[in-house]
Parts: sequence; structure tokens; C-alpha cells
Amino acid sequence: MRKQSSLYLMSLTIQDILQWIESNIAEPLPLGVLAKKSGYSAWHFQRGFKQIAGMSPGVYIRYRRMMIAKALLSETHRSITDIALQLGYQQQSTFCRAFREQYQLTPRQYRLHAQEQATQE
Repeated sequence: MRKQSSLYLMSLTIQDILQWIESNIAEPLPLGVLAKKSGYSAWHFQRGFKQIAGMSPGVYIRYRRMMIAKALLSETHRSITDIALQLGYQQQSTFCRAFREQYQLTPRQYRLHAQEQATQE
């Protein structure tokens, strides 16, 4: 019973942290800050986060930033630099490298591809 209740509490805490991450996606989100906010040690927080979310906090944050970037690139005409800054990247080059690693396309290539897809529909 105790294990189930502690897992339930961890699940609620992680859900709160996930919402907080979404609200603060442009901020630096180091593990220590997330763990402190959760009330767990960094080790327990990271372990619980991975168990609940299916990935580590760092991987989740990068994933969410990239998903938001894809939407902004395909749905807006904002500059790549503006998008990078909005998502918490200090330099456009860092953002472009992370995007290319995730999708095997640069942000510019992705935007052009998304525009081509939109005109074909």
C-alpha cells in the first residue's frame, strides 16, 4: 500500500512539474531546479520523472522545445532567431544544431518543407 501511495504522490508531483515546464519552457531548467521544485532529491526526482514520463527531464525538455519549434516554423513567419530565443536558446546556432540532430533537417529546411506540404494540400 505504501509503495502505491508514494508512486501516486510522485505521479501528481511529476504532473505539476510537467505543467510548470510548459509554462517556463524558455527558461533554463536545470535538474537541480526541477528537483527542488518537486521536493525530492535530484536522484529520486530524475528516477520518478523517467518512470512517469518515460524519459529523463532533459530529454523531455528538449523534446517539448523541438515540438514547439516545429509548430512555430510551420505556422508562423517568425525568424529562426526569434524562435530560438523564445525557446530558451541563447544562440541560433545552438538551436539549429539541436533541431538538426532531432529531425535531420535544419529549421530553414523544415520550414521550406512544411510550406511545400501546405501548398500541395
